Amino acid sequence: MHVLIVGAKGQLGQDLITAFQDCEITPYDIEDMDITDEAAVQQHIASLAPDLVINSAAFTRVDECEKEHLLAFKVNALGPLHLAQACQRWKIPLVHISTNYVFDGAKEQPYVECDTPIPLNAYGITKLAGEHYVHAACDQFFTFRVAGLFGLTPSRMKGTNFIEAMLRLGTKGTPLRVVSDEILSPTYTQDAAAAIRQVVTTEEYGLYHLCNTGCCSWFEFAQEIFHRAGMDVQLEKVTAKEYGAPARRPKNSCLVNQRLNTLGFDPMPAWQDAVARYLDERKKMHK
Repeated sequence: MHVLIVGAKGQLGQDLITAFQDCEITPYDIEDMDITDEAAVQQHIASLAPDLVINSAAFTRVDECEKEHLLAFKVNALGPLHLAQACQRWKIPLVHISTNYVFDGAKEQPYVECDTPIPLNAYGITKLAGEHYVHAACDQFFTFRVAGLFGLTPSRMKGTNFIEAMLRLGTKGTPLRVVSDEILSPTYTQDAAAAIRQVVTTEEYGLYHLCNTGCCSWFEFAQEIFHRAGMDVQLEKVTAKEYGAPARRPKNSCLVNQRLNTLGFDPMPAWQDAVARYLDERKKMHK
């Protein structure tokens, strides 16, 4: 199987390369193909003739999206549309990565695939638009909503992830203020990539939630990171309002992998286990 991975230099993209290592892989990033250029996308897909296209490219800087609406829409909505149109034309299945930020956080329980998305910020709005474009333009699609990604390869757009940011700040010896009233489902990119590899071997097309099992606040996430890393760091709880980020975030953006569970796929590991494995792998890499 020939797999085109778009956004291959990102933290999820790198783990997708590993997950599909038994296949012929073409790793593409922005310098290889600009997904906002419809003609370029059509040309590259036609020339490469892959058996599967995976889109992990996105404009993920949530706060910056509030100022760069047009750029965010081009990358997060029109880019997926162009890929979906090309895949439909050449009858190629498309994997598209979306986000938990399509929800407004008003629900008290974790979100399932059939819950109505109501995004609060420009990032979520553009990512939801991308979902709609993919679902309307392509018959054979797998859309995976992920949450709180962390991977050993730095995010190409953000340059880091939450764990790395905490570990860096934790060495400064000053108390850290961490948001305690927003909850999510942290997800290790290795686990997400492995699950995607399993699902695409089926023809069970459609929308999936894909995250490590369980939920926590950002504050609890930080606590677990320092506990597992053996670091004594003083943490202070703050509300999202007190923290003052430009973009509104959902209070609750936890996901449940309902469709994966219904189809009989193995349950995703707990997020705490994922953090422990991440830190172990990180330690091996630094050695």
